[in-house]
Amino acid sequence: MRLNGRNWTEDANNQFENVPKLNAMIKQRVFTLILIGTIAVLLTLIIAKSVTHNHFRNNAARWSEKSVDGSNLIDLTGLKNLETNILLIRMNSTKQIQSENIISDLNVEPDKILEKSNLRKIRRHKGHTVIVSDDAAISARIWMVLSQLGFRDVYILTEV
Repeated sequence: MRLNGRNWTEDANNQFENVPKLNAMIKQRVFTLILIGTIAVLLTLIIAKSVTHNHFRNNAARWSEKSVDGSNLIDLTGLKNLETNILLIRMNSTKQIQSENIISDLNVEPDKILEKSNLRKIRRHKGHTVIVSDDAAISARIWMVLSQLGFRDVYILTEV
């Protein structure tokens, strides 16, 4: 069919030949948008993680110095000589400790120390924190985790 010197059936066929090219362009744009969206979400998560206060410190060697020189250890005499309020964290410990400075006693399983409620109790405490456990390895691990999280004045009770 000719109209104004043009063959309209050929023009229509030529338009349908461009459909695969158009579909490929749409797929490429959708892929690009998904890729940009994914990168934006990942960057947002990375920035949010680096800004929050609940992540480990970068310099582990600096935070472990107290462990190396033993200044994170405290005995009963040292515990009684502390002049501030003490939060006692018991890790499956059956040890009985008496001191007038102990104002809070937190009984917690070692694998539950990082729960929000436990971290909140430790964070809200003003004063020294002392970890007590029947197993010295558990005390050391919990001390390292709390130190890496930025808690200060955390000690391990060495003898009862």
